[in-house]
Amino acid sequence: DADAQSCTRRSGAETRELIFAACSRILQRDGLVQLTLDAVAQEAGLSKGGLLYHFPTKLAMIEALFQHHMERFNERLQTLVETEDDGRGGWLSAYAKASIEQITDAGNASLLASLFAAGERYPSVLEIMRQHYVHWQQQVEDAGLEPAVALLVRLAVDGFWFTEMYQFAPLKRAQRQIVLEEILRMTERT
Repeated sequence: DADAQSCTRRSGAETRELIFAACSRILQRDGLVQLTLDAVAQEAGLSKGGLLYHFPTKLAMIEALFQHHMERFNERLQTLVETEDDGRGGWLSAYAKASIEQITDAGNASLLASLFAAGERYPSVLEIMRQHYVHWQQQVEDAGLEPAVALLVRLAVDGFWFTEMYQFAPLKRAQRQIVLEEILRMTERT
């Protein structure tokens, strides 16, 4: 019930999470065209003024949502990095696992495809991704592997990710596993 939710006191961070969840549901269910401030406010159980307090424009909301998903990915990546041994290729192995886990998680492909579609209309959204890729590329170069092998691993992972996101002849579960195992073997090469 929207009235009950609006009466509940939330922190700014909790309200932003509520807004991000509403945006994600709309993107997965209805696509980017239906992601309006009114629709998000209604889906989140907020007044439009409450939504505008946090995000004064649709662009600000989309940029924050994209950044939120990038931060969640980086948090998962860091968790996986901490479980890898400190040897060569550990960061790349974690990157492969985090990327494949993210894109094969139910619903993520359509959500991420919608977010990338936002980049066509709002180039600043893709700039957020470019900034993350600059950092990731530095990690690739510092992975301790032969540079060509390290780059090949990153490009294979990214290709897998985009193939799944856009459903370009998506792989079956067994094929995914074989590809992941081969990519992980490549991270162990010196």
